[in-house]
Amino acid sequence: MELRQIRYFLSVAETEHLTQSAEALFITQSTLSHGLRQLEAELGMPLFDRIGRGLKLSQAGVAFRGYALRALQELEAGRMALADMAGLQAGTLTVGVIPTFLTLFIPDVVAAFSAAYPGVRVMVRDLRSGQIEEQLISGQLDLGIAFHPATREEIEAKPLFDERMHLVVHESHPLAKRRTMRMRELVDVPLALLPSSFATRRLIDHAFAQAQVKPLVRVEMESVDALLLACRQAPLATIAAEHAALNAGEDMRAILLNDPRTVRRAGVLWRHGASQSAAVREFVALLKPAVERARVRNAAKTQP
Repeated sequence: MELRQIRYFLSVAETEHLTQSAEALFITQSTLSHGLRQLEAELGMPLFDRIGRGLKLSQAGVAFRGYALRALQELEAGRMALADMAGLQAGTLTVGVIPTFLTLFIPDVVAAFSAAYPGVRVMVRDLRSGQIEEQLISGQLDLGIAFHPATREEIEAKPLFDERMHLVVHESHPLAKRRTMRMRELVDVPLALLPSSFATRRLIDHAFAQAQVKPLVRVEMESVDALLLACRQAPLATIAAEHAALNAGEDMRAILLNDPRTVRRAGVLWRHGASQSAAVREFVALLKPAVERARVRNAAKTQP
């Protein structure tokens, strides 16, 4: 069994298409097909079911995929260990980040890390919290920036920072002059929110339940940026965490929500038992200063 065959298998498992994987791997389709056939012959069973022009993982392929992912992760960990010895001169660091953090402080961290360690390739993936935990467990990520505490027992986490929740409205909205509001005052306010499959929405729903209020949800969208745009163009309000709320735009107003005090906690996540490379440790060390700089910027925006 060769490493290239494992990479071929994992690529096709993701794309379910030979042509797309061949292009992504910069090899011919015949080379890819041959490598897969060799792997299946060695394992003694088919890893894919051929359906028309597409491919689907067989039962054996589903079982093998997790082991293959972890094997590649361990090999990459070995490379990073050698990179540690060489002073972080090579290797790859893969980080999963929830969308609301992706454009706020992560770019500062990536820029600082890349400047300090130009030989290490940094891959940042825009993922939802549940996906981050799943990919940490499967070995696809080295580090996650999501919610604390984690929901899966296979994940370890430490707090990074807390965010208060805010009502966000356009400057023309009737509530735009308010500085703070209680949750029960939102009883008749038309809202645009994330779906209940999002952890942030579940936090919001819990706050409404504590206030004994049934929210008037008119719109649901799977993007905080899209919700903010909708509120800019319609008499709607949304609820967002501090970083997103205070960076919504000059024509938007962020109103702090109280009673109950609703807080979202961010955290740094990694797979339980996974060794942390020097790259991971250095990246995490850069997070705190970047978050603090973002906090200072946000504090300035709350001044009258």
